[in-house]
Amino acid sequence: MICKNLRSVVMPLTMALAALVASAAVAEAQTLKIGTFDPDRIAAETAEGARIKARLSSFQNTKRAELEAIQQEVERLQQEVVNTAASLSSDRRKELLISIRKKQAELESLQKVATQELQIEVEEAELEWQNRVLSQVRRLGNEQSYTMILQRDLVAFSTPLIDVTDELIARIDAEAAATPGK
Repeated sequence: MICKNLRSVVMPLTMALAALVASAAVAEAQTLKIGTFDPDRIAAETAEGARIKARLSSFQNTKRAELEAIQQEVERLQQEVVNTAASLSSDRRKELLISIRKKQAELESLQKVATQELQIEVEEAELEWQNRVLSQVRRLGNEQSYTMILQRDLVAFSTPLIDVTDELIARIDAEAAATPGK
């Protein structure tokens, strides 16, 4: 999920940049230094990727628990109506049915809000993550004089010799360790 949006943003730019740089380099007879990276591996293997995934999972679990508590309250009220149907006064029965409807409406509303909140959290995490990865890609490219560094899944073929994923993982983990609480 984190990497899908990155692909949609980077792919068109990458292809245009690759064509431009390749033609410019050939024209100037320069040696190209090209690297590739695997964004899925970076997300899976960095401490920061794990932290973001855990944060989103915790947020989702909290929302799920809140919704389940309301659902259990609805079920308890429904069971109360069933168990006491014969002995309930019409006023008490009406009161319980109104409470059930209110709780069901509250549950539906909270489900929508929780879904929207989770979507916002995921989008913010993806944007933060993409910026962090691309920042490290740029730094690596500048520091080691790469002509270009491409996402591996946007390239039809690349040799593992030009893969810089391990270097990016190390850099992202080092950056996260240097800035605790981020």
